[in-house]
Amino acid sequence: EFSMFIFIFLQEFRISPHEAFVVATTDRTTLDFDKFKELQDGSTLYLLQNEHQALPVAAEEHITFTPHYDTLIRGGMYEYYASQGQAPLSYTLAELIDNALSATAKNKGRRIIEIRVLNDKTVGKPAVIVLDNGCGMTSKQLNNWAVYRLSKFTKESSTFASDKEGYVRPDHVPRSLNSDISYFGVGGKQAVFYIGDSARMISKPVGSPDVHELVLSKEEFERKEKNKEDIFSGVILNRKPGDSSHIKNNDEHFLQALIAEERGKESFTAVVITGVQPEHITFLTERFNVVTRELAHIYHYYIHGVNGNVRNKSSSDSDDLKIDIHVTLREKPPKCPRAIHLREVEDDMQTLYINAAADTFEFRASTAADNGTVEGIIRYHPFLYDKETYPKRPGASYKAPDNDDDDNESGFTDQARKRMPIFECFWNGRLIPYTAVSEFDWCSPSKGAKELAECYSRLSGVLFTDDRFQVTTNKLTFTDLEMKLKNKDTIYTTVVNGQKSSKRANIQNEFSLWLQNCHEKFDKQVKFLGYQGTITRPEVPSKKMQHPWAMFSSIEWDGKTYKTGQRVKSLRTNPVLYGTIVKFLLYGSYDGDVFATGGQVEVIREPKALYDMTKIIPISKIDKTATDEAIKKNIDNDFAKLPEWLKVVWPKGNEWPQNAVCPAGTPLGPINVEILNKRGESISSMPSAGQGKGPVLSMQLTIVLHDSKGDKVVSKFIAQHSPKWGFEFKKNESLTQLGKYTLFLNTVMKDTNEPVFGGKKLPNFTLKFTVKGKEKQSSDPSVRVGVPFNIPLQFKDLYGNLTAPPKPPPVLECNYDLKVTLSGLKTETQTVKIILHPGTPHSLHVMPEEDPVKVENGNPVAFNVEIHDECGNITAHPRQIVRCQVEELPLVTVDCSNTGAGQLMTKPINLKIIDGQPQTRKVQFEMPSQRHIASITRELKVIPSTRVALMQVYSAGDDNLVLRNNDKIDWVAGGVLENLFYRLYDEAGSEVTISAEIASKIKVNWTGDIDLEDLIHRRLPDIEVPTQVQDERFFQVSYHDQSVSVSFTITSSVVVTGIRFSSGPLGLREMCFKYSTYVEHIKIEVTAGIPAQLKLISGPEQVKNVKNLFSHSCVVHCCFIFTLLTIEAHVSMGCYKLQFTGFFNKKPIPGPSVNLTIIPDRNKPVRLSVEYDSKVRFLAGGIFPVFSVTVVSEEESPITTFSPTAVSMRLWSGVSSGGTPPPTVGDWLTDVKLCLLRKCCVFFCRDKQIPEHAGPHVIQFSLRVDETKLLFSDQIPVNVVANQPVKLGPDSQPRTPVVSNSKDITSRTLVENMTLRIMDSHGNPAGQDLNGRVAVSIKCTNGDKNKSLPLFEGKIHSFRLDLVDGKAYITVSDHRLAIIENSPGENGSIYTLLFQPEVPKFPTPLNPFELEFHFYNDADNQAKISHLTKQKDELTVAIAAYENIFLTSTQLLKLLTAIDTLINKKRAEVDKILKMPRRSCSIRENFMLQPDVLGMVGHLAFVEDDTAAWVISWHIRGDMDCIITKTKEAAERIYRETQGKQQVMALDSVFVPPRDRPLPHIRYGRTLFDPPGNPVYARELLICPNDQECCDIVFKNILGDTIVIDDLQSANNYRRAVVQNKSPCPTILTRQGDRVSGKGKFGGAQNKAPPMQTLPLFGAPFPPIYHTLRNDIELLQQYQLAVKKREEAEKERSDHIQNLKSPEMERKNQEMEEKKKLLEDIERQLGMFVDHGVNCDRGAHFTHGVITVPPKQKRSLSKCRCTEILSAHDTVVVCERQLDVDCMFVRERCEKTEKRHVSTGGGPETSHPRTLEGAGLELV
Repeated sequence: EFSMFIFIFLQEFRISPHEAFVVATTDRTTLDFDKFKELQDGSTLYLLQNEHQALPVAAEEHITFTPHYDTLIRGGMYEYYASQGQAPLSYTLAELIDNALSATAKNKGRRIIEIRVLNDKTVGKPAVIVLDNGCGMTSKQLNNWAVYRLSKFTKESSTFASDKEGYVRPDHVPRSLNSDISYFGVGGKQAVFYIGDSARMISKPVGSPDVHELVLSKEEFERKEKNKEDIFSGVILNRKPGDSSHIKNNDEHFLQALIAEERGKESFTAVVITGVQPEHITFLTERFNVVTRELAHIYHYYIHGVNGNVRNKSSSDSDDLKIDIHVTLREKPPKCPRAIHLREVEDDMQTLYINAAADTFEFRASTAADNGTVEGIIRYHPFLYDKETYPKRPGASYKAPDNDDDDNESGFTDQARKRMPIFECFWNGRLIPYTAVSEFDWCSPSKGAKELAECYSRLSGVLFTDDRFQVTTNKLTFTDLEMKLKNKDTIYTTVVNGQKSSKRANIQNEFSLWLQNCHEKFDKQVKFLGYQGTITRPEVPSKKMQHPWAMFSSIEWDGKTYKTGQRVKSLRTNPVLYGTIVKFLLYGSYDGDVFATGGQVEVIREPKALYDMTKIIPISKIDKTATDEAIKKNIDNDFAKLPEWLKVVWPKGNEWPQNAVCPAGTPLGPINVEILNKRGESISSMPSAGQGKGPVLSMQLTIVLHDSKGDKVVSKFIAQHSPKWGFEFKKNESLTQLGKYTLFLNTVMKDTNEPVFGGKKLPNFTLKFTVKGKEKQSSDPSVRVGVPFNIPLQFKDLYGNLTAPPKPPPVLECNYDLKVTLSGLKTETQTVKIILHPGTPHSLHVMPEEDPVKVENGNPVAFNVEIHDECGNITAHPRQIVRCQVEELPLVTVDCSNTGAGQLMTKPINLKIIDGQPQTRKVQFEMPSQRHIASITRELKVIPSTRVALMQVYSAGDDNLVLRNNDKIDWVAGGVLENLFYRLYDEAGSEVTISAEIASKIKVNWTGDIDLEDLIHRRLPDIEVPTQVQDERFFQVSYHDQSVSVSFTITSSVVVTGIRFSSGPLGLREMCFKYSTYVEHIKIEVTAGIPAQLKLISGPEQVKNVKNLFSHSCVVHCCFIFTLLTIEAHVSMGCYKLQFTGFFNKKPIPGPSVNLTIIPDRNKPVRLSVEYDSKVRFLAGGIFPVFSVTVVSEEESPITTFSPTAVSMRLWSGVSSGGTPPPTVGDWLTDVKLCLLRKCCVFFCRDKQIPEHAGPHVIQFSLRVDETKLLFSDQIPVNVVANQPVKLGPDSQPRTPVVSNSKDITSRTLVENMTLRIMDSHGNPAGQDLNGRVAVSIKCTNGDKNKSLPLFEGKIHSFRLDLVDGKAYITVSDHRLAIIENSPGENGSIYTLLFQPEVPKFPTPLNPFELEFHFYNDADNQAKISHLTKQKDELTVAIAAYENIFLTSTQLLKLLTAIDTLINKKRAEVDKILKMPRRSCSIRENFMLQPDVLGMVGHLAFVEDDTAAWVISWHIRGDMDCIITKTKEAAERIYRETQGKQQVMALDSVFVPPRDRPLPHIRYGRTLFDPPGNPVYARELLICPNDQECCDIVFKNILGDTIVIDDLQSANNYRRAVVQNKSPCPTILTRQGDRVSGKGKFGGAQNKAPPMQTLPLFGAPFPPIYHTLRNDIELLQQYQLAVKKREEAEKERSDHIQNLKSPEMERKNQEMEEKKKLLEDIERQLGMFVDHGVNCDRGAHFTHGVITVPPKQKRSLSKCRCTEILSAHDTVVVCERQLDVDCMFVRERCEKTEKRHVSTGGGPETSHPRTLEGAGLELV
């Protein structure tokens, strides 16, 4: 058959008989006669050149995997993964690890198993990969794996029957760590399809060059079922290692990297699970530590060896196993990958059990039926001090004990193990998690000693079995373990040092002895001493726990002894108890001293008079750190709250002293009583022992009469408390019976009227007095100082009859005796004795009298007060209450009604002393009942106290470590904090000298053995830090009564040093620190290290430049920092070497060098060369010489590519400004328009006029290289000098003089203080080298020689002035320029003052300077005309200024001709911006143009930032397509048109608050905290181009106060800070796409924004340059319109000129000239009017030729602040207003005028306007 097969084979494939080939199976077994017989049908064969040939292409092998019959037999054995309702993700991964352990069992080297969790979308969808370096699987074994329930006992490992290997049970090894745990053929398939939807098995067996790959997927099963194909069939892909050509799906991109790892591996297996359920990938990502901890628990002994994870062991048993199990998690960057070796996990339960155990008890159990063996270990976890050491499961929640319910606690503390079973169970070395054995009979508490009952709760254990004990197929539960172990035939033996015990002993006895030894040796408990008997406690809720309770007198606990009668403080009780120990209680029957883990203590709460109660609390709640001083201080503070004494006040001032004797009927009282405590505080009830108010107090008054018959109660009253006057008793006037009395004031309880509370008598007051009969009053008058009194006088005759007083008045004399003398009587003098008392209160006197009064801080201050009458006598009157008020202290009063004096004692003054400086306070003394007495104010100076106020504790050996109050200090576990010292300071900050007395008051709580000598030298005892990591201890150093102390907490820690990252990426790294039981995870950010070298990444090949600035970029790599360097320098062409050197901390860092060849650029302009004739003089008003401008390149050659319009010339007055012209100088300011010609690469500027003003000027040429860059030439300074001398002129034009015939010289002076210079035609001084004289004379202005001329002083017609260096001076003292008194001349005439220069050496005559002046015969006319002349001069100056402005404006308009070009250029830039891609809203807008429609929300605004647009659009995605209307009607219209499908919002039905509230972290304009993440309101990021006000309402309504922040962490931190400041926090969006709702909720798909491309987004606004260009275009268009108007005005002007030349206009012009002459005649007659005036219509009147308009008419004629000249034909009206240069001339035309003739005393008739109706104003 084989030969026939080969024959057919050769024919089919046309193989030559001489050609070498082999036929092999996919297992690479070559076929021969024997193998061919065993070959099964359907097998896939290879035709190869040799048996080791690599596959050229991937080959597919068709297989079948029909389910095994065990599927039906064992299918219902267990409901997989439904056990106990737990999330079994760790147990599913364990199934795959089981397979890997079996596959690597025969490895000779390391056994490596790796679980990779991929949650990185950049490499594909989430996946879970399990890799091992085991033996791999052949295609047949891979086929077997696919068969469900094909266990290792039935599967075939080879294609050929001769190669089959039967299952062989492994030999016994300790702890059954045989790796034989891939067992049933079920778990792997169940695991992969529980985790995901698809499994890809990739395996390469040992010795095979091929990789076999099989894919099983839920999707493929469903497809085959739908197409009715064979479901249990598939394809194994056989390929060469590293061939990933068949991976086409981007969702599995990570497979390419995985397949690339195959190269070089001898064998391996990879299980790739895809389609991972979202909840599973979330669990693996968020609870990564939980998964790794559970896996470390399951495979604890495979990882760590037979003894487990014993810390601090010298060698590891796990090294022999050589098993490495790694778990890695890869997430999307920037999150760093996480990786952990299961051997590094330190918090799995077995590790905690092993390392918390003090001792172990090993045993072995043998079952008779199947000869099975179970190894067992029991561990003991002792009770240490005040807590159990039994480990708690990580992450488990335990209910905290109720601290308030102390009465119901038993004598035991909470059991350590609670109800947890003792034994965990392991099968073939791995944990079976859902099976645990609670106990065996021999280790049950019921069989042990009662005194060890608690010890049974401190046991943990573990059982190890092999496969002789059955487990379920999912390896979660044993099926028969506990039943077999509790069988009576099971034999238990102890194991010592790994061997069975040689002696036959009862295991129960052995265990009991071991347990008792552990209890005695390891438990550190409480020793109860002084047994006093046994009692029953009926108050205990549980009847079983009411009896028996043993009583003890003392205990020893943690090295301290507590005895009956000792004061203690409670810990963790509410409230904290301070009290005295009564007895100690322990549940159980005892008759002597005993040890126990806990018990209870009965405490009397102190002070007993306040609380009157006992409390029973656990002993563990005694505060062992409390000192006796602190306890006593607290009890004393409570005791001070109790009532101590009574304060009795007599408000009317009629106080009865002790043992007083009073007449019968004398009123007693009224009496006010206050109850005071030790602090002097008034109280009306007992202090509260808890919450609420304490028992109320009353006051009982009893008066008892003592007579011979016995004591008799006369009066008895009870008063209740009043907030105003305390306890008040009214006046008693019934004391009329004579005898001895006693008044009792007793404080009683309101409810019971008992004077005792808590065994203590309440405060009382006793007054003894005697009542006696009334005595005869003295007849001597009693008077008071300052109070008037009457003296009755009666005059009698000799017979005793009353008679009238005599005329001489009586004489009075008084010196405590009143003597009345009246001469002429028989008895002239009578004397009456006067009793003088102090007068009424007049003033208040306070002592001490010094101001300020000094007092030391912390002390009270006493003031003595006296009340004086007007003569300074101390006076006593009722209601003399003095009040003393110190700032920030309670009010203090004293009653001076009885004595007129008293002492005021304030409360102790305790102020905060700042920088040791004294504080001042005001003290106010006043008497409220005596308003007429002035109050007194004193200043109180509180100086720092010298008592100890501050303590400083520091370590002198640790860089002067200062321990501050409440500090938390990390210190090395087991170390010693030594060299501790302290200092004491007073309030002034001065150090207190330590004496033996002060040192004795220093207390520490960590030791009682203190050396006084060390304390005197400020040294404190050393502190021994606990050896347990994370064990916090409280330490305190106190002075005296703990009023000054320093408290701190020391946490034991492990110091790790020397950590260094040698390489790797930057960013976040997670570090795990482990030491003993201490485990800490921290995240650190790895940043670039210390720069060590510079690396050149890229740079320029060559640089073009010459003597100019060049800029090229070089990228330099400095350690981990990438830096872009831009090198700028001025260099010449040539070869250069650029050396990079860095510096860090002033130390150089070597770097690379770059060779640069710098060549010139012939097309780059670098300078402008300007040539001109520098010898030419620049004469003012002349022509500039020709300037030739050449543009020079880097290679010094001319550039011809620039247009002449690119070159411009600037000219300004002043000095050189450096390289560029001043900012105020531009082309349009220069008054220069270049005439540039391009000839031979040179630009010429010719025929430009030189400025007319002499002085320094600067010329500079510029070249516009591009739109932003200008190239300037060197600045050319030129000096413009004056032109040829042509005239004589003043420095400044003087006013027109007006003189008159007057005696006052000032009225006759023509000129004063004037300088005349020889000038050129432009007004520049030009005669500096000319000398001569100036002839001064007077001539007639109109040339009339017959007219008389005024004469100068001295009656001369002319005189001469000296002309020196071209200047002549006229000073005030020169009276020659004044006319003589009564000078000839015609009144009102205008003359000319002529200044004629006479320069002999100058060949050409110079023009003279002429100055007109007015001459008058009287001073009044002179003043009028002088005023008008002044206005005329000023108006002339203003007109000249306007002409200059008009000239400049004309020049400016000339520059606007190029506007069209600039507008077109800017429009092109706008079009370019419009064509650029820009984010826009994708929602279609259909209603925008309808009336009252604002638009769609998505189109109303733009958002500039992409991320902000993304998150805001997502947040309001439901509102993005909402149409906003302005009215409700428009909204309803759209609703009807769209049949309700379009959502709408009407703004007239929306209300939003008008004010914009600040961000939540800002309150009242103050920042509450520094906000993280740059918070901003979302609506503030919106840019609304249209209708801003309506859009604000829309987005306030939709977005509200939603905030945008950078990231999620910042958002959560911001929200927490806002809430902690008692403010609500709105919804927060992050620029990363997260949302934190206003309720604080975040996370989940609903709070994560989808990708940006899936959402309609707000559009992006145009860039800022777009708006700038639009504004520029608008301004340019306005300029263009102005130019057009100018052109129209010029055309109109031209037409008007043509019209003026017409015959009609010529005639009109002739008429106008005639009228001008008439006007000139009127002006000549201005001075010819006499003093009388003639009234005109409308109120105008004329005086001396001047028309004066009344103020009302002035307002109607002119509405501006100026002088207006209104001309109407031949009439001139001058308004007397101030000149304003902003005004224009106004000419008035009168359409209707009437003339009337006015007689002016013989003068010519003059016409004046009669009416101004119809007047019009025209701008000239």
